[in-house]
Amino acid sequence: MELLSIVDELENMIKESKKLPLSSSKTMIESHRFLDRLDRMRAILPEEMETARLVLAEKERIIREAHDAAGQYMEESRNQAARMMDDNEITRNAMQMAEEIVAKAESVSRDIRRDADEYAEGVLNHLEIVLKRGLDVISQGKDEIRLSLETDDY
Repeated sequence: MELLSIVDELENMIKESKKLPLSSSKTMIESHRFLDRLDRMRAILPEEMETARLVLAEKERIIREAHDAAGQYMEESRNQAARMMDDNEITRNAMQMAEEIVAKAESVSRDIRRDADEYAEGVLNHLEIVLKRGLDVISQGKDEIRLSLETDDY
């Protein structure tokens, strides 16, 4: 920044300098003042250039870090998307397996219910036969008692 200040001083020197007689573009400048400013510029220039180099290096470092961070973010995003796809696939597979298990359970349930109904029907048929025989035996017993009452005169 000091360099710009010295350039401004040189410009002012030229603007404020005396014009040579009979010339509109030639001026007289105090050479020792002009050379003094040039020496200051030479002294400052390396410092200013080093500062500019450091600023550029810092800018490049920041850009590189931002680029690396963006790359890392992209990689994490890809990994997360892949995990989500895997999770989605796992979820889809789990849902399919669950549906198959439910279908199998319903099928087994129908089979068990059918077998239980068949067993209950068989037990009820057997019970009906036993009860009919029992009723037949009861009817026979009543018939025998009536017959014996009619034949036995007490």
